[in-house]
Amino acid sequence: MPRTTNGIHYEVRGSGPDSIVLLPGLGCSLTCWSGTAPLLDGYRLVLMDLPGHAGSLRAPADGSSLGRIAGTVTDACDELGLERFALVGLSFGGALGVRIALDRPGQVFAVMAFMPWNAGGTEAGDPVIERFAASFRDVEAITEAVGAMSLDPSRTTDVVRTMTTAVTEQFWHSWLGSGGGAYTSMSGELSGMAVPACYVVGGRDTIAPQDKLIADVRAMPGGRLVFLSDAGHLAPYESPQLVAREIREFVGRYANAPSVRECVAAETARSLSRPSDAVPGSAV
Repeated sequence: MPRTTNGIHYEVRGSGPDSIVLLPGLGCSLTCWSGTAPLLDGYRLVLMDLPGHAGSLRAPADGSSLGRIAGTVTDACDELGLERFALVGLSFGGALGVRIALDRPGQVFAVMAFMPWNAGGTEAGDPVIERFAASFRDVEAITEAVGAMSLDPSRTTDVVRTMTTAVTEQFWHSWLGSGGGAYTSMSGELSGMAVPACYVVGGRDTIAPQDKLIADVRAMPGGRLVFLSDAGHLAPYESPQLVAREIREFVGRYANAPSVRECVAAETARSLSRPSDAVPGSAV
């Protein structure tokens, strides 16, 4: 399996002038995108296993800090030569994409989060998170939990497999445990989002809190919200055609558009070449 020097397992599929990095959800593997990827022809797709998950078990995976997890992913992106790319993530992967977009606005040209972990995090003592934290490698408990969020459990067996066999204990408890990353917030930074951002919310999602996700989108300049009435939390597994359609519609708006960095560089070059007595913006 191809891995970056920091231990991130990845797969590259397809080709095209624009790259999309696809991030799975917590407890998932890059198999999350297996049904969607073939429907995104025309793009260079980079599917990654999250740090501390599946093929990336040995990658640095301190879940107490979303920023440190993001750093592990961006280091891998840099090693792969991804100078400009879109980010698409599911659940935890969606929140991770938002974190990376906040940190790397000159590199990320669009970010799309399907049923994401809300930016405000979880309130201390949340019973659902506490039960998850206590269920590490508990096959019965995790099978029941995944079944409760699945619209078609026959399509989400890989989630149960990965969550019970291929997530490190260090990541699991540093994210879900008391004081872990699940309880931290980046809400105060959303007003500074400089990257086109879209949240996709599922009408049949039993996990992601819609009111909090709507608040996130409202906080982001130009934030976009898509509501899919029949989608659940694990839509990439269960409705890949629907997911691919939404990715094409949103990412396609910004594909091949100049990046923030390119725009700044171009404007700087024009300013330096403009005669000193010229009116800014006029023909010279």
